[in-house]
Amino acid sequence: MTILSLKNVVYTNKRSDITILNDITIEFLPGKIYGILGKSGAGKSTLLALLTGLETVTKGQIYFEDQDVTTIDRDAYRREEVGTIFQRFNLLTNGTVLDALQMSVGRIDKRRKNKQFFYNSLKKVGLDEKVAHQKVKKLSNSNQQRIYLINALINDPKIILIDEPAEALSELSLEMIMCFLRIYAKNENKCIIISSQVKTIADDVDELWGLNGGKLSFIKDNVGKLVNS
Repeated sequence: MTILSLKNVVYTNKRSDITILNDITIEFLPGKIYGILGKSGAGKSTLLALLTGLETVTKGQIYFEDQDVTTIDRDAYRREEVGTIFQRFNLLTNGTVLDALQMSVGRIDKRRKNKQFFYNSLKKVGLDEKVAHQKVKKLSNSNQQRIYLINALINDPKIILIDEPAEALSELSLEMIMCFLRIYAKNENKCIIISSQVKTIADDVDELWGLNGGKLSFIKDNVGKLVNS
């Protein structure tokens, strides 16, 4: 079942009247990792902003589970269904790691009120429960970025959007990040969409697409069959 789809999407900047994305149609499935490859200024960040509901299309439609995103509660959609890892991140630096994670929880239930839930989340990125009670600002940059990664997943979103992982998570090994995401996508049946200028993500995604001149084109699939370069 398609979890997210774009139908003939056009996005034109209202101030400059420049069309950034032009007639984009694509379907995203759960359990798969998608790479969007493009140069700086190609419109990758704009595409992710549309997928999060932060921006709205000029023409066309974006559907989440067959619902037009313009007709749903987009605040709830962003909070509960979409996890984001962007180049600029903001954690609750004056509080503890536990404070930061608890503040990010959207759907409060008994499981998420339990500290053990957060401890288990930290273990997924190689951190023990002692870290939960440390101040975020006292952590190393690499551990802060591990917390940022978990923070994006804490609400168990169905879609995870990552803008330039080599920069957003620059203190971590790209190989480690992609290994973690591959396992997470498959085991948790999540849809992960990564935008990047770095071609090295090509071997770690199920489908690679190129964004150029406002157009999105298929490059290769998970068996490595090249369609274009």
